[in-house]
Amino acid sequence: MDATGSFHPLIANGADAKSALFVFAADTPIQRRAIHDEALHRLVAAIALSEALLTTKVEAHGPWSHTALLEAVHILTRDAQGLLSAISPPS
Repeated sequence: MDATGSFHPLIANGADAKSALFVFAADTPIQRRAIHDEALHRLVAAIALSEALLTTKVEAHGPWSHTALLEAVHILTRDAQGLLSAISPPS
């Protein structure tokens, strides 16, 4: 990684992953803070959506009615994990 940042591919969660997600990570404190804040915003959105699913009585029109919402929670948390891993020092 250089002073202006670099692109990092995120590791897929499963062997059947069809797309690759890349995150831009930078070494400057302001850029690292922005990536951290974006990860937190995605986690907050995932939590809010999860809580809404738990507390709101959403009528299921079929066995897969809530699949899109659950996929959205999964995508938000996966992206947040990837953003945080991109700015974390390697272990």
